[in-house]
Amino acid sequence: MNKIIIALVVVAAIAAGWFLLTASDTYDFVAEVDTEITELENELASLDAQAQAGTLSEADATAAKVRIVTRLNAINTASTNSEKAQLTAAQRAQLSEGLNRLKNILVTYQNTLAIVEANADDIVVEAEVRRRGGSYNPSRTLNEAVAATIDDVEETVADSVQEYEADPELDAQVDFAADTTAEAEVDMDTDTEAEMTDDEATTTEEEADMEMPTMEDPETDETTVEVDADAAIDTELVN
Repeated sequence: MNKIIIALVVVAAIAAGWFLLTASDTYDFVAEVDTEITELENELASLDAQAQAGTLSEADATAAKVRIVTRLNAINTASTNSEKAQLTAAQRAQLSEGLNRLKNILVTYQNTLAIVEANADDIVVEAEVRRRGGSYNPSRTLNEAVAATIDDVEETVADSVQEYEADPELDAQVDFAADTTAEAEVDMDTDTEAEMTDDEATTTEEEADMEMPTMEDPETDETTVEVDADAAIDTELVN
């Protein structure tokens, strides 16, 4: 009886070890990447409609940013894990297509991502993402986060899909979309400084006008003095 139990335990251990060694081959990480990209695209299409209608509240933007960052984390993880598996030709094609879809998502929805970024409460976003066990970089905008995910997936594709050929024009659009938010912030800072300089100049001019002494007309003063003197003489003669 003991030998039977020991044999069952050994078989179970071997089965568990085999499962752990082959889990990356049995689970379709490429399909997970594709699903998350599809959900991200649908999410941004809905957010774009809200942004265009002006109905995107701070709470909506905050919740949306949490979901977007969570999806990007999932895409990164699944993409990295797919490198451990022996991909089929169909999976390699699906992964390449997913990369191009992700690039087009950033190009198409760069303004929507910027609007969500501007309206979200980043403190709440960071706390919620970390509570879910995800990684979060508070110094990175959503546009930059999507671009970083594209870079990660592209590294996976380069390792797993030797026949993949990047589209230089699309990549240039991706780079531009990633930098759009940063450029907008620089422009806003420049405009603000210019407005402050103009205000300071106006204030200085007003202060100068207030401090400038009023020049009196010497002739008026002399005439006034002469009139006063004549009046005094006439008064004395009358007396």
